[in-house]
This record gives sequence, C-alpha cells and structure tokens, in this order.
Amino acid sequence: MEPVLLNNRYRLLELVGSGGMAAVYRGVDNLLERQVAIKILREAYANDPAFLARFQREARAAAKLDHSNIVTVYDVGQDGDRHYIVMEYVGGLDLKTLIRRRGRLDVDEAVNIAIQIASGVGHAHRAGIIHCDIKPQNVLVTKEGQAKVTDFGIARALSASGITESETVWGSPLYFAPEQASGKPPTPASDVYSIGVVLYEMLAGVPPFQADNPTALALMHMQEDPPPLAIYAPQTPARLEQIIFKVMSKEPKDRYRIADHLAHVLAEYRRQSEQLTGWQPAVPTSPSTSFSSPSASPPLTQEEQIGAGPDRLTWILGVIAFIAVIGLIPLWWTVYKAYSAPPSLPVVSSPTPLVTRTPQVPSVAVPNLVGKSLEEAQAALRQSGLRFTVIEDEAGFDPQFEKGVVLAQEPAAGEQVPVNTEIQLTINGPGREMTMPNVTGYPIDLVQDGLESNGLRVIAEDVWSTETVGMVLAQTPVPSTTIHAGDTVTLTVSGGVDVPIPLEVNLADLITLESAELRQNTFQPGGIIAVTLRWYGQRAIDTPYVVFVHVIAPDGQLVAQQDKEPFTATTTWVPGIEIVDPHQVTLPTNLAAGQYELRVGMYPQGQPGSRLSVVDAGQASVESNSILITYVDIQP
Repeated sequence: MEPVLLNNRYRLLELVGSGGMAAVYRGVDNLLERQVAIKILREAYANDPAFLARFQREARAAAKLDHSNIVTVYDVGQDGDRHYIVMEYVGGLDLKTLIRRRGRLDVDEAVNIAIQIASGVGHAHRAGIIHCDIKPQNVLVTKEGQAKVTDFGIARALSASGITESETVWGSPLYFAPEQASGKPPTPASDVYSIGVVLYEMLAGVPPFQADNPTALALMHMQEDPPPLAIYAPQTPARLEQIIFKVMSKEPKDRYRIADHLAHVLAEYRRQSEQLTGWQPAVPTSPSTSFSSPSASPPLTQEEQIGAGPDRLTWILGVIAFIAVIGLIPLWWTVYKAYSAPPSLPVVSSPTPLVTRTPQVPSVAVPNLVGKSLEEAQAALRQSGLRFTVIEDEAGFDPQFEKGVVLAQEPAAGEQVPVNTEIQLTINGPGREMTMPNVTGYPIDLVQDGLESNGLRVIAEDVWSTETVGMVLAQTPVPSTTIHAGDTVTLTVSGGVDVPIPLEVNLADLITLESAELRQNTFQPGGIIAVTLRWYGQRAIDTPYVVFVHVIAPDGQLVAQQDKEPFTATTTWVPGIEIVDPHQVTLPTNLAAGQYELRVGMYPQGQPGSRLSVVDAGQASVESNSILITYVDIQP
C-alpha cells in the first residue's frame, strides 16, 4: 500500500477491514503519536452530499459518547475526495469471528459480553442515540475480554439518506427487530432486540433465524418464534432463556425499554447465579426451632409485640413462677423418701439388647453432562463419586453436536442418587465415513460450504501470503485420508499481505517482537522494502534502542540496511502496550536476481555490536541475534 497521509496528520498503515460502505485502516495519529483506526467512506457515499451531511452529523454525535464499552470517535474529517472518521484502535477480534472460531461461547462468557454490550448501548440511549445496527461484526472483543461497540450513528445516517441497497439496509437482516423489518423507524427497544439476537448466537453458535434472502429473514423476525436454545445449547439455564425470549418479543413494549434495563437484568441474573453456585453459610438452629412443627405459632409481629404491654407480661411471669413452685413439691417428697427409707439390695437389670443399624449411604446430585465431551463428563462424574457406562446414540451422528459429545444421561441432572451410582451416558455416535478431498488451491468460500454440508467442522486459519486472498494453501487431514462426519478439518488460508507474520520473539526478557507486516515479497533492484514491526515492552525501558533492518544476499552478504530508533522511542514505551514501528529499506540498483533474507534486531544506541540477545525465538528463525522475518524475491 502506498503511504497515505490524511490532512498531514493521519498516516494509513494497513487495511484491516472492508465492507459495503467503507474501508477500515490501522493508522497513526502523527500529532498525538497514538495508534488509531480510520474508516474511509467508499466513493459512492462520498459523492452524495445529503448522505455526507447526515453521516458527519451522526458521527459527531457519536463522538460525544464516553463509555468503556463504546469505541471512542476521535475525529471526523475530509481530505480531498476522502471522507473519514478516526476512532480508537481496538486490538482483538470482532465478536462474529470469535463465535466462528469457538463455535459457541460458554454461558458465563456470553452473559458477560452481553452485559458490556447493553451497558455501552444503554449509555448511548441515555444520550439520545440509537445504534440501529447491533450485530456481532460491530462488537470488538479485546484479549482481556472487554467488549466495545462500534459504528454508532452510521446506520442511522444510511437510513435517513434513503439508501436501500442490500448491504446498507437500516440494520442487518440477521439481527434487526421486527419493526425494522417492517420498515418502521427503530427505537431503543429495537437495539435491545438486536442485543438479544446476538446473545442467542453467542450461546447457540448460530443466529435464531436464517434464510436465503433478506425478505424471508424479515418475515421470520416478524412472525416466527426463535427455536428453543435447548436445540443448540442444552446447558443454557432456563432463566437466561426466558430473559432472551422476552428481549426478542415481537412488540417493542414487551421488551426492556432501553439497553440499560437489559444490562441490569443480566447483571442481577449473574449475581443470583453466582450466589446459587457459591458457598452458602449454614443457618443456626436452636432446640426450640429444630423440632418446630408446621402448626407452631409464628413469631409475634412488631405490632403484636407492642400490644403485649407490661401488665400482661407481669401476669404471665407470675403464672410461670407459680407453676414452677408447685412443680418442686414432688421433687421434695422424693428426696425425703430416699433418705428416710431403709437400705435395699441393688436391683440387677437385664442388659439392653444391641441394635444393629444399617449405615446411611451419602447421596449426591447428578451433574449436568449433556453437551459436554466424554472426557469432561467422566471427570465430573469421578469428582462426584459416581460411575458411568457409555452407549452410542442408536440414531447415529447428530450434526448439531460434535462427535463424542453427551446427548443424554440417565438419571437426569440434579437428581439425588447414592454415591457410586452408575450413570448412563448416550454419546454422539460416529458420523458417515468418507474420504478427505483435496481442497488445496481452491478458494475457501468454494470449499467450506461443501465440507460443512457433509457434517465436517471447518477451522480456517489465515496466514500471510502473496497468494490470492482466501486461497487454501494447506489442509489437515491430507487428501485421501479416511474421515467421518463430525471430524474437524483445518484449512490454512491466504489472508493476503494484510495478515501479520507471527514472530513472538523474546529479546533479553525486555522486549517482545510480536509480528511484522509486509505488503509484498517481490521487489526490483532500486525498490523500497516497507516493513511494519509490532513490539511490546515487557517492563519499563530506560535505554534508547536502535532497530536494524538488514537485507542479506543468498551468499550471506549484507546488501542493504536501515538502522534507526523506533517510531516511538523505547524509553517512552509502556509495558504491555503495542508499539507500531514502520521501516523502509532501499535496495541497491545493481542487485542481482535471487531470494534474499529480511532480518531485524535491536541494539543500544551507539553500540551496534551489542545486539539484544534472543532468549526465546518464538515462531521465528534466529541467527546471531538477528531475527528472520521472511524471504523476499528480487526480480530485475
């Protein structure tokens, strides 16, 4: 990508996303020296004055939002024909990608993310802003699990402009509310509905409604109830499912009015769930309460206690004292007889017969095992002191679940049984046998649907490559391998040159070189190799370091280099914060054709012979504390 500088301030580094309305770049704010995300409108929208006015108005309104679960908008501007919005750069994945990679999220994680989404959107609702397009693609999740909602106001600008193209409808058909589907203006309750759909998808792994076209989806949102979550996620608590289905009510008045209400409801649900599963203190009992019967009189109310005045209490105490004195008379008579009677022979009593009691076997509650892998189920049963037997599902393979997952159990979850009871587990049987085809060299979009339609689970891993984006580069299992429905297939896919090259190199337990980005791997003599490095400081650094970038010929000779401090000086690095560091190396004009090494490293300023030592090479190849990024081809 050619270097682009917007308004002499924002420098574009790499393309990180693209949609029907805009392209998103990772960039640097040269004025404030911070990393940012820059969204540039596509030409079709940039040439519409009415849309631009609304877009800028909505974006400026969104810029006023300040919440930890909302992506902050820093600036809205124009540079020539480029209209852009500058936002906080959030590392991590969008929620849609996270769901695709994980299949389903566990209940606690899904609820936690939903609370954060609802909190951020609720903050916007209180400011009078409706998002209009809540979907997993518009939720970013950091490595620490913090969720941030982005694209506030943009869908509203689109709707007001009258644009009705399929990619820019007012909301996304998979997630919009029934009133949006019918063409009515959205309300905060519409956002609440969409959050419910997103929470459903986090738990189930799929949206509640799926169809081949937006019209069919719209009718499903307006007319059909979502499938029970038990179909996809049997482990979902009933109370949580009730909350989700209330949120997805067809009528806005039947939902929570704003997203804040939903956040509070989910937070209370989480609190109660933690109390139910946490330690509970024992309730102390006294002899008088231990043997109380249902017919025992309840304690006096405050009014009744007030009604029982001193006179009444005095009479009661007097009666008790009189009874006690009368009760002592038999005791006095017994003592008198014992001392006045003649001595008597001891009476030999017959021994009390022994009673053999059957020891009571402790009981335990059967854990919920449905949806767990066989290994997880076995571990849970061993921990509970229970035994198990395993049978395969007679109906064969269920594509909704992975092979070997528990489909049913007997006795049921929660039932009290004696320790050492045998629990019968029905697991998902083996799928249909087939032969793994050769999909290398084909586009992922072409082969993934075919593999999944045969019951296979596909994991696609994007890597840096100059091959066509989306091309399958490698596969596991290899072609001709015997596989079964339910097996997992891993495809290595070209992510193009926008995907970082993973390195993860530890330098002197001080600095980590996380990755590098290279826009191409073929160059001409006299050309420029532009490479962007990503560093992390492991602790505070008090020494200024210099980065060297070397180009090494096939015979081992150094033919080109650049030595300079990082874009941000190492003495200002904050531990754990990513540093984006672009570099450029100019190649000699007389360079011979061949394959050359591109290497990097660090040394203290003024001491090029004292390179930082590599204590862990991570995913890279290292020689003499010089880290190999990749090979580049020189073609005259």
